Amino acid sequence: MTQHGYGEANGKVILIGEHAVTFGEPAIAIPFTTGKICISIDALHPDEQSYVKSAVFTGALDEAPEHIHAVVTRFIEKYDISTPIQVTIDSNLPPSRGLGSSAAMAVAFVRASYDYLDQPLPDALLLEEANWAERIAHGKPSGIDTQTIVSNKPVLFEQGKVTTLKPLALDGYMVVIDTGVKGSTKQAVEDVHTLCEDDAYLQHIRALGELVVQARDAIQEHDFAKLAEVFNQGQGHLKTLTVSHEMIEIILKASREQGAIAGKLTGGGRGGSMIVLAPSMEVAEQVSDSAKELGAHHIWIEQLGG
Repeated sequence: MTQHGYGEANGKVILIGEHAVTFGEPAIAIPFTTGKICISIDALHPDEQSYVKSAVFTGALDEAPEHIHAVVTRFIEKYDISTPIQVTIDSNLPPSRGLGSSAAMAVAFVRASYDYLDQPLPDALLLEEANWAERIAHGKPSGIDTQTIVSNKPVLFEQGKVTTLKPLALDGYMVVIDTGVKGSTKQAVEDVHTLCEDDAYLQHIRALGELVVQARDAIQEHDFAKLAEVFNQGQGHLKTLTVSHEMIEIILKASREQGAIAGKLTGGGRGGSMIVLAPSMEVAEQVSDSAKELGAHHIWIEQLGG
């Protein structure tokens, strides 16, 4: 039988605390189960060369994008894989949109690789391996993406420690919008760290950390309006930290005109994705239609009742 391995993982959405979390402040993230990456690893004939097949790149491993090349090559070298392999990546999770695609890819690949090796994979080892891959993609990742994806539960993340939260039970809807603008989390994180050498900017990081605590309380108290206020304040701080984007601001303005009560970027920013809170499905659908007209690519509506 031809050697085969399979793994999958879903994405994540950061509710509040992005960027601040890389300074040791807390952040809250939830699984984004609508977006998923599935990876297969198959042994090839010895005369063939290792190969990658995906929507963003198909070709020889030696020519693959840096992130994919590094992760697959490390697996081959670390476990002395002598037979060429084909890595097939199937995803409906758009890359570079702040939805955890690189972390999901890492988690899915590690799961596939250990399945290929027919070896057990405890969560601690999965996190260690996936976080190595995240450092290739993002430089200074907080670890929140991999923690959320591996646990597959809402989490409060602070300085590497994870507290699992109860499922959301809020009377409202969240519209997740892919702006269609490719962001760079790695560059955004580096730029924010440079900015925050000035204490005038660092105070916005501290304010974001305080908002995370307020968001946790709003979730525990089932207070949708309070969470909305946290979102709006958080977006203001993130804009000052230079990680918003013209497209995000345009969609936010249009969403409010449709009846949305709050919105903010999610993830690295400077494009990527954003989340908008709507009090009803009708408003959520109007926000979705408006965002599409403005050029958004993918849009999902999530009910926050659990």
